[in-house]
Amino acid sequence: MRQSNHTTDKAGKTYWDAAWQATAQPRLVVPNDRGLRNHVRRRFHEFFYGLMNSRRGQKVIEVGCANSIWLPYFATEYGCTVTGLDYSTAGCASAEAILKTAGVAGSIIHGDVWNPPADLVGAFDVVSTYGLVEHFEPTEDILLALAKLLKPGGLMITIVPNMVGWAGLVQKYLNRPVFDIHVPINLKTLQTAHQRAGLTPQQSHYLCSINFGVLNLNDAADNTSFRLIKKFLTKALIALSALVWWIEDHSPLRLPPNRLTSPYIACIAIKSDDSMRQPHE
Repeated sequence: MRQSNHTTDKAGKTYWDAAWQATAQPRLVVPNDRGLRNHVRRRFHEFFYGLMNSRRGQKVIEVGCANSIWLPYFATEYGCTVTGLDYSTAGCASAEAILKTAGVAGSIIHGDVWNPPADLVGAFDVVSTYGLVEHFEPTEDILLALAKLLKPGGLMITIVPNMVGWAGLVQKYLNRPVFDIHVPINLKTLQTAHQRAGLTPQQSHYLCSINFGVLNLNDAADNTSFRLIKKFLTKALIALSALVWWIEDHSPLRLPPNRLTSPYIACIAIKSDDSMRQPHE
């Protein structure tokens, strides 16, 4: 499948090569770590456990796998055979390094989802993306390309940042260039895009209560004093997030995931039919 002439990649390979070259290797996922800085990952573990516990040992591909902590997680927690696909050379190198650190066997493929290797088409039980779909417009075209990798009956897990919530609004004013490489997608729009791509949504919801740690100030073009103000504001918002997490971890109180404060939106869908429409015209 070729990328439609109408499909826009708002970030681009050059952006990602530079980004991943400058990014440190993240910590691996440890689901039973009760530390505060592991709060969001525990919430993701709760989310993934509900989806993957019944799919142990299946074949999973993460598209946009650069710097992925989830490929080793799927392998170690659920015994899945894992594959990653990314068009960034630096991103592939980072994913390979994380698998090596985790001691996990997996395949990282440098390639383009719009024209994937033939042996990947229709080969996977689960296709997972985390922060990929929102960089392409129209959304249904990238979802259609991703669905080509699924077997009939396969599961699509799509996670995007909530750029229409408070974190997105703050990102817009703190670092507009980063905001502009995203397509702001709300929950309903994400669900509808899956339907237009021939997928059957099973659930769509906000994920996690709050996390201003998603804010990105990299390459913000400001004078020194203004940049310091932005950094201070970002640290204050991250501290607010940590306070909410501490309350959730130490009391019955929990801020429900919601459209304003939740940092992520998730859609889980099934490929119910192998006959898929063509890209947006």
